[in-house]
Amino acid sequence: MNTDALIAYVTSTPLTWIIITISAYKIGILVYEKSGKHSLLQPIVIAYLIMLPILILAKIPYKQYFESVSILHFFLGPATVALALPLYKNLKLIRAYFLPITVTLFAGGTFTILSAVGILWLFDASKITMLSMTTKSVTAPITLITAQDIGAVPSLAMGFVVLTGLLGALFGTFVFKVLKIKHDAAKGFTLGLISHAIGIARSLEISENAAAFAALAMGLVGVFTAVLLPIVIGFL
Repeated sequence: MNTDALIAYVTSTPLTWIIITISAYKIGILVYEKSGKHSLLQPIVIAYLIMLPILILAKIPYKQYFESVSILHFFLGPATVALALPLYKNLKLIRAYFLPITVTLFAGGTFTILSAVGILWLFDASKITMLSMTTKSVTAPITLITAQDIGAVPSLAMGFVVLTGLLGALFGTFVFKVLKIKHDAAKGFTLGLISHAIGIARSLEISENAAAFAALAMGLVGVFTAVLLPIVIGFL
């Protein structure tokens, strides 16, 4: 087997990309901890900075890579379900904030879609690009299904999801400081509402309370978007 054939074989094997992806994230964790947990050096950010050049140099299409690491996406489900534990522990607090949670969900969920689409509209973006942006704050599995339902491009929608998650993780803490938001529940719910799973990962570093509200927000906004967005777009 010549060198080119060997490289082609290795890069087409799903196990290769699973190992590289996990290793990139592990490096990200090490860099993050060594930096004193600097907000700009989130593990997921470092992992992306490592993975992108590798995929470009290997000339691997995103679809092929996504399918290769599908087992990692499968485990997103059990990981999300596991977040029910901090939710259960904070059930009394969640009940106490039922009204603010409901208002924030609908107001925040609607605003995050309209503001993003509005910016694209001002820059004369295509309709399909705007549709792909509408699911930017929804976790990956729901995004893929919803994007197909509304006629968006799943890969482009996923790109917006990743970018939104990264921005939330990078600048969320800064925004909280500027606005003097100190309540862990408010921080967690905001991160989960805007930055989905990446926001939950960031919330875990704040407190279990914040993680519980982040998980709640991610679940609710996912249902909110998956159910109502196709209906609204169907009328437009």
